[in-house]
Amino acid sequence: MSARNRTTSRSVASPQRRRRIYKIAVVCLLLVLAAVLTAWLLAYGYNNVSLVGDRAFARRLDAAIENSHNWVQLNRQDILTRRNIALIRMLQDVSTMCPDPLYSGIVESFMAEPARPDCWKRLLDPNWPVISSALNKTIEQEQIDNKWILYAIAPECANVTPEQIRLFDSERWRERRLTHQLWALMHLCRAQGANDKLNALIERLCDRITRSQRFDIAVVDLYIQKTAFVLKAGFPQKVRRRWIERVIADQEPDGGWNDKWLLFTSIKELPPGLSRSASNQHATVQALWLLYQVKCRYGDQFGLPD
Repeated sequence: MSARNRTTSRSVASPQRRRRIYKIAVVCLLLVLAAVLTAWLLAYGYNNVSLVGDRAFARRLDAAIENSHNWVQLNRQDILTRRNIALIRMLQDVSTMCPDPLYSGIVESFMAEPARPDCWKRLLDPNWPVISSALNKTIEQEQIDNKWILYAIAPECANVTPEQIRLFDSERWRERRLTHQLWALMHLCRAQGANDKLNALIERLCDRITRSQRFDIAVVDLYIQKTAFVLKAGFPQKVRRRWIERVIADQEPDGGWNDKWLLFTSIKELPPGLSRSASNQHATVQALWLLYQVKCRYGDQFGLPD
């Protein structure tokens, strides 16, 4: 074949080869996109569609509550030693819903011991006396999340305003700060009474939290916290039962929970002595509080028998 003929043959074949490569690339891209979309739909459905009937859910809920109750009983002293007042507040709320000497005893023991700063006890007792100077010194020293709750439990004593600490910003905060903002606003309602503005803001935050929860696949500490706080805010209709089912399924054999789901965690730095691989009181008390709310406050909403 002459050089001219070979050149002509290559010139004809080259566009055909490019078209084939282009078609293969397009097909591969479509297959990848289809696989990604399928995986996303499966993950979304797995996180949001309930997989068990009402009776099975009720049995699993009762078993999870009993096992977590046993965990708290075994770790009672450690809970009191670490003195995380937010967790004590959750146990206090559990005791209000379903009176139990274990939970009320932990609260009473905490209140009987000195606390520094003492103003934190207002979180448990709305009538606890607060010294303004001590409160404001603590507010100055604390990170933004704690500034919010300190203001919320004693707004009449605080020198800061909600606007200064951006407590009323409805769109600014994300993830854990968003849930902590909601936590503070709920206590602000308790301290000074609810109003239309506060109610609307709380509902807006709950909408943002539950919207993000639909796409969360990892059942970590924050996953539990989001669901528990929205229930406490009074919006069970915004919570999907599947989220509760997944929390129950993630309970450890010892009856507790931790901040690990496969390779995912939500707390970058845990306090000394806490391990992501072992049950810890932060995740466990939040989960226990969540489950008691489902059973004792919102049973009808989640299909529990009377």
